[in-house]
Amino acid sequence: MSAPMINMADDGVGLSPQEMGAALARLTAAGDVEADYYGDGGPVTELETRIAELLGKERAVMFPTGTLANMLAMRLMAPGTGARVVVHRDSHLFNDAGDNITQAGVTMVPLLSEGASFTADQVRDEIARTASARVRSRLGGICIETPNRRLANRMFDAEARGEVEALARAEGIPLFLDAARIFIESAWSGRSPAEIGAPYDFVYVSLYKYLTAPFGAVLAGPAEALDGLFHDRRRFGGGLYQMWPAALLALDALPRQDAEWLAARAAGEAVAAALGGLGIEAGRLPDDSNALRVAAGRAATTARAAREQTRASGLKLTPAVSGKVTLKINASWTRAAPDDIAARLARLLKDGA
Repeated sequence: MSAPMINMADDGVGLSPQEMGAALARLTAAGDVEADYYGDGGPVTELETRIAELLGKERAVMFPTGTLANMLAMRLMAPGTGARVVVHRDSHLFNDAGDNITQAGVTMVPLLSEGASFTADQVRDEIARTASARVRSRLGGICIETPNRRLANRMFDAEARGEVEALARAEGIPLFLDAARIFIESAWSGRSPAEIGAPYDFVYVSLYKYLTAPFGAVLAGPAEALDGLFHDRRRFGGGLYQMWPAALLALDALPRQDAEWLAARAAGEAVAAALGGLGIEAGRLPDDSNALRVAAGRAATTARAAREQTRASGLKLTPAVSGKVTLKINASWTRAAPDDIAARLARLLKDGA
């Protein structure tokens, strides 16, 4: 029997088409699952209710993509034209959505500080800059992404985040949380999703990063703002006839997240210790969450070569960059003994297979 595949490249383990089909067959076997109608009813409505409760928000709305959810959140947070929103320079909003929120009349102001954070002083500077402009503008929102995908899931510094949240409250500036990976943040910070999301007017959660859905996102916030958002969902091309398969799979995965991520964290720590015993330092940066960083050794530097090494070693890795390989901890790390995982990784880094 071959050793189990350990995914060191992604946040979630993911399901193959066959596994997804089998999961849907299991979840619908009782015959009591009803389809939604353009996002209304069935598992979609149930998921929206569960996510709102999880985050301590009044309402939640499911979308086919996080890109659409985030754009509509910006329209709600900073309505009209001429508003600015603060984002991190390495954020998903600024780098990976094609500047779509400019279509909502909102200008992003990218900030950069240490790691995945920016500071309250930087935000104060932007408040003053906006107020002094010859053409009237305003700071319509502050957006925080944590953990930050482009920075291998480093978390926004807790002290800096608290200061930014306090400043936003004092200035009456809405807050948006890109919490696509909120259960990772929860496991590594020791705070519940509700605690993490409490200071924010709007919170976005992804359904496919590790909730096993093939697509989807949920935006949570005040009922007054979100109750009619299904009209905009359809207006901007997100009115899918049925979204129940994604919602049903996410509902099934949701109750397991706390336990799975705590177990994954423990497995990651055990693997790191085992690597140390083999003379391989598994480094971590300040505010890292589910990432370990090791010297590349003979690890592949191209995507094609990384796929070949995956087949040979049973370890799915991303290509090495600048002499380092970033290892993503997830539930697959609990499938084998830490010593076995460490030994397989050590062989790959030494021999390339």
